[in-house]
Parts: sequence; C-alpha cells; structure tokens
Amino acid sequence: MQKIRAIIIDDEKPARRRLLDLLEKRPEVTVVGECTNGVDAVQMIQAEQPDLVFLDIQMPTMGGFEVIQQVGLENLPVTIFVTAFDAYAVRAFEVNALDYLLKPYSDERFAACLTKALEHIRTQKREEMSSRLVSLLEQAQQNKLGRGNLNGRGYVERLLIKVAGRVIFLATEDLTWIEAAGVYVQLHAGTKKYLHRCSLVELEKQLDPERFVRIHRSTIVNTASVKELYLQSHGDYTMILKDGTELKLSRSYRSRFGDSLRQAL
Repeated sequence: MQKIRAIIIDDEKPARRRLLDLLEKRPEVTVVGECTNGVDAVQMIQAEQPDLVFLDIQMPTMGGFEVIQQVGLENLPVTIFVTAFDAYAVRAFEVNALDYLLKPYSDERFAACLTKALEHIRTQKREEMSSRLVSLLEQAQQNKLGRGNLNGRGYVERLLIKVAGRVIFLATEDLTWIEAAGVYVQLHAGTKKYLHRCSLVELEKQLDPERFVRIHRSTIVNTASVKELYLQSHGDYTMILKDGTELKLSRSYRSRFGDSLRQAL
C-alpha cells in the first residue's frame, strides 16, 4: 500500500514533536518534512506535493492562512489546521481545511481527525486514478490502440463509462435507447441507466447508423430494440420498445428510417 505523505508546519518544537510522535504510530503515514515558518512551508509544499499537511495558523511573518494564499487553493493538499484559538475554526473551514485540531488536543481527537483525512485522501486518489484510467482508455479508443473497440465499419462497439470509481465497458449492442441530459447523455441498457459525459450529437457520430437512429432531437434508439410503431392523430408516431418503453418519433426524423426500420418491425 502506498503511504500517505505528510508535512508538519508549526513554529513550536513541542507541537511538531507531538504530531510527529502520533504520526509515527500510524504505519500508513510517512512524514516527508517539517517546517517552522510559512515561507519555508510554501516552498516545501510546492516541492514535495504532499497528500496531507498539518498547518499551524499563527506563525511569525507568515501564518497558515497566508501560506494557503501563496500555495493557492487549487494546489492545496488535504489540510488540517492546528491552532490554540477556536476563533479561527470558522475561517479555517472557509478556506477548505478538512478539519482542525485545537491545542491541547487528546490522542482520541487526533485519531478521529487523521482517520477522516486518510479516508478523504484515499477517496480522492481513487477518483483521480479512475479519471486518469478513463482518459487513457478514451484516448486509446480514439487512436490505433483502440481499434479493438471499433467494428469493421469504424463505429464504436463499446463505451467506457465511469461509475462510482469504476470503469464499465458497455457494449453498444446492449443499449436500447439514449436520451440527451444536458452536457451528458443517459444510456439505457435494459433495466440499467448510465450517465455518460458526451453530447448526443457527438455520440451519434460514433454509433453505427445501421443500428442506431435518431428519432427525436433528444433521442436515439437501437432499432433492434423496437417492437412496434403506431401513428398519432397529429402525424407523429409513438415507438414502443420491447421492454415497454414508449418514445416519440418526430415527423422531422421519420425519414431517417428506411430499410433499418422495416427490418426491426
């Protein structure tokens, strides 16, 4: 298991010593540096890029809040403020501190605080790994390395879907229909639904037009899933899928159905 890398920043030696003693009891954490002032703290955070920082709020010349301003919120590791004044607690959370330790704190309070931080870091790492994996797989799908995801006509046969930290390889043949959902599309595959960050227009270009047909400005259907079609009084059609789902076939998209529709019905 990869260790969580931590930095201790406090101008008081006894305070640093206490944190170091407590962290040494946790084998999943390694302390990669200590600082006694804010200037060195900024440099160390930028150089080491730790996962976790214990940051004293009151230090000479540059305090904890100023350190954060210098580092930038977007580059800030998971941060636990350490302070002797509870008046700073509210402001600590305003700058996205995960938690704070009020001196003097008990071993139990420290343990609870650290457990919260470690879980937060692990969740972040899982999400980052998942995002990187999705990006790599999507890149592979778009170049020669991804030809295995394409059919003989160059259309996508599998979609890579990120779901709760996992990556699902969803076969397009399992899709029944697709609907627009803002900057996403919602993929319907039997009884399951998946959100996929892609516009309906973009996805339509990737799908085989012999199987997937646009029936509405916000809907694409897999013709293999169509059961029946009937005419409405105003000229539109209602399409019924094999699972009972009813979809609207707009007149403006009706011409897109040719032989594919007759073969599906």
